[in-house]
Amino acid sequence: DEKDLQEKMFVYRTLESRLEILTKQREMVSAKIIEIVSTISSIAELDKSEGSAFFRLGGEVYAEGNISKGGKILVEIGAGIALEKSIEEGKLTLNKRKEEMGSIMKEIQQNIMEVTSAINQLGPEINSLIQKTQNPK
Repeated sequence: DEKDLQEKMFVYRTLESRLEILTKQREMVSAKIIEIVSTISSIAELDKSEGSAFFRLGGEVYAEGNISKGGKILVEIGAGIALEKSIEEGKLTLNKRKEEMGSIMKEIQQNIMEVTSAINQLGPEINSLIQKTQNPK
């Protein structure tokens, strides 16, 4: 019984660690989806605008730039590589990325449910084994 308890405790701790990792992944994917939606919205506004606007360079620094109808944007495609695309192509790329992130989010949610179920099943088993080791017959 003692060995069985130790094994179940090890599995329980492993599942808790996995749940923590999955929760952090879910938060990161959620933040990425929010960023993509915000970017798509900004691009839509950019498409309606003409003239000058301030563009964020990073941190708290902005630069003024000119916007022309039918202009091009740079869209990162991965590994730090960006391609020049029309605004419509850029929106399509971002919408596809948003769908991919949504699929990843669903997979993470499914994994969280499975791990949580395993933890909930293991908890009572561990408690039962603890009681047996504390009150041997």
